[in-house]
Amino acid sequence: MLGKLIKYEFKHTSKTIFTTWAVLAAATLMGSLALLRLDQGDSSDATFSVIMSGVMLILYIIALIGIYCVDFIYLCYHYHKTMYSSQGYLTHTLPVSPAATLGVKIFTLFVWMTVSSVLLAASVLILLQVGSGGEFFNVFSTFSWEEFALSVDEIFGMSVSYLIFLAVVQFLLGLLYRILWITASMAIGQLFQNGRTGFSILAGFCIYLANQIVSTIFLAATGYNLNAFLEGTFSSFMNYVMGGSIGIGIAFIVLLYGICFYINKKKLNLE
Repeated sequence: MLGKLIKYEFKHTSKTIFTTWAVLAAATLMGSLALLRLDQGDSSDATFSVIMSGVMLILYIIALIGIYCVDFIYLCYHYHKTMYSSQGYLTHTLPVSPAATLGVKIFTLFVWMTVSSVLLAASVLILLQVGSGGEFFNVFSTFSWEEFALSVDEIFGMSVSYLIFLAVVQFLLGLLYRILWITASMAIGQLFQNGRTGFSILAGFCIYLANQIVSTIFLAATGYNLNAFLEGTFSSFMNYVMGGSIGIGIAFIVLLYGICFYINKKKLNLE
């Protein structure tokens, strides 16, 4: 039954997500054409080409932001609808545990948003390649990776691969935190009989505030490491800050998941 639930979740949300990805492909094509027009435009219509290309690039940027927001908002709406709204009764009467149901919902959100992020990054890279006349990726073939690796090791005190690994971990944890931030806010909001949307927003604000307070306290506690940074030992400062940031992220993810799980199992209110 768990496999069927996963398949249903991806199938039910794929139509909207694939539509936004098609729009992304069209926007990437539009942005690429704008850059090509700028690169190949003749002097007779130079002003018009610049204006039109500028407008198309602005529309491309708006489309990029809009597509990401639409994906996230739609998936959160689908989560709310199938967990606490019109389809909630059906979802919670399925022969699977509350933990499995919650896990599948969050996993679906996480996978879709991760792929969307990768596609958005790919779109930007395509635009850079087109805008550079096909030279953008050629730069990497002549780039001195050994010197770069030595510089990274000297500044950050870590290898390039480890730095990239930490960046990817930070991104994935940040994405998972944002998903659980929204889902935990929804879970808290549905505890109330009236004004659930308002209480969900209030809960989300309180969670955000708590995260900021903890992060501020952590940064304040890094005072001695900041002195090390000012004295030039940047590597110890970076290791401390990045490690602490990842630790705080994991702690909040566990806490928010625990809130979702407890409420869905013990305090579910669909009336």
